[in-house]
Amino acid sequence: MDKLAIFGGTPVRKKPFHSSVVIDEQEWIYIKQVLENKEFSRFMGSPTDDIEKQLLMISAEAVNYKSQYYTFLGGRMVRKFESDFASKFDVSYAISVNSATSGLSMALGAAGIGPGDEVITTCMSFSATGSSILLFNSIPVFVDVEENSFCLDPDEVEKAITPRTKAILVVHLLGNTADMDAIMEIAEKHKLVVIEDCAQAPGTKYKGKCVGTIADMGVFSFQETKNLQTGEGGMVVTNNPNLARKARLIRNHGESIPDDSWDEDSLVNIVGMNFRMTELSAALGIAQLAKLDENNRIRTENAYFLQDALQDLPGVSVPVLKDGVVPHILSLIYDSQATGVKREKILAVLRAEGIPAGSGYLRTMYENPIFLKKIAYGRDQCPWSCHLYNFRREYKSGDCPVAEKLLREKFIWLYHIHRPNEIDDMKDIVDAFNKIFENIEVLNKKEIDVRIGYKW
Repeated sequence: MDKLAIFGGTPVRKKPFHSSVVIDEQEWIYIKQVLENKEFSRFMGSPTDDIEKQLLMISAEAVNYKSQYYTFLGGRMVRKFESDFASKFDVSYAISVNSATSGLSMALGAAGIGPGDEVITTCMSFSATGSSILLFNSIPVFVDVEENSFCLDPDEVEKAITPRTKAILVVHLLGNTADMDAIMEIAEKHKLVVIEDCAQAPGTKYKGKCVGTIADMGVFSFQETKNLQTGEGGMVVTNNPNLARKARLIRNHGESIPDDSWDEDSLVNIVGMNFRMTELSAALGIAQLAKLDENNRIRTENAYFLQDALQDLPGVSVPVLKDGVVPHILSLIYDSQATGVKREKILAVLRAEGIPAGSGYLRTMYENPIFLKKIAYGRDQCPWSCHLYNFRREYKSGDCPVAEKLLREKFIWLYHIHRPNEIDDMKDIVDAFNKIFENIEVLNKKEIDVRIGYKW
């Protein structure tokens, strides 16, 4: 093989991998309709004579709701996207939002989670998972993950439960599935709400059932890097009409709707939010949803190719994908003791060869300064200082050793398994790994600047 690119050799790959945004004529057709209709948003945040009917309408019925101008449930594209999504995932209610972060907060709010309530979640996810818990002044409790799935460890969940625990926020990381049987059993035992964060797992199935439809509510993301994209956006799904009703209120300035007849339970957590999706975003979503199966097929095919091709490299372990899993990012597990070369050096050499690769998240969520310093709201450690909490919650490095070791030493994430990248693109990744490991002794002897990156 040629000399390594980081030492002046020719890179395996010189062209960038394809963007994850895949469009065709359908996006143009739906966007054109929005532009021609001049309807960018058709949400109305005020009461009507049939407001209760709207709040409880299943998505399949809401799509046909007739209104001359505006509705509390949004415009034609929003309601069609929701109806299509509900049908695709076999749920009664699909409620679109402007981001999955908003969706997570909305789901927690709809479930009545509030000040002083603890929400158990994974320590290893994008920061939005943890920060979404703070919106209604609830307290995140971070627990460790299982080493093979990278998802919540049910044993650690059980240990973390206190009288203040009200919910479990599960994350199906990288498309993998958490042990939902064990988690739902724990939730039932302790009477806890369960919400699934499926931002990276649309279409992944757990024992034949789509993730997001197993617990009380599921939340999906449509950000540009996800399996289907509207730029920014998300969807909350549920089969529970009461949760759907409250979620719709939280999404759309719900405080403007009640009259004197509403009881306190109906009023809780509905103040002042605008989590609404635009008609333009929904139009993209309709077209993108139709591509989800093909997008997922390509991701899975590419991941299986890489699994097979990389499995014999020394010090590299390729986790086995469970049945039904649609990989969002393919994660390898690296053992520097087997090669004598630190992971950061391998990553830098991969990037120099033209292969974007990463180490996962920068840190665990509890190592974010807003949690370490407990200054989410102002300087007085709110919500942790709230008299309704009355407990001293501390976060520190070392709390979750499995996740910390994965992030600091073991993870090698391969991002570009998505469509329209194909097997030929995956072959470049394999060639780069083979080139590196054929020169592993050279890497052992030479120092490099591990900050060298690849523009991608």
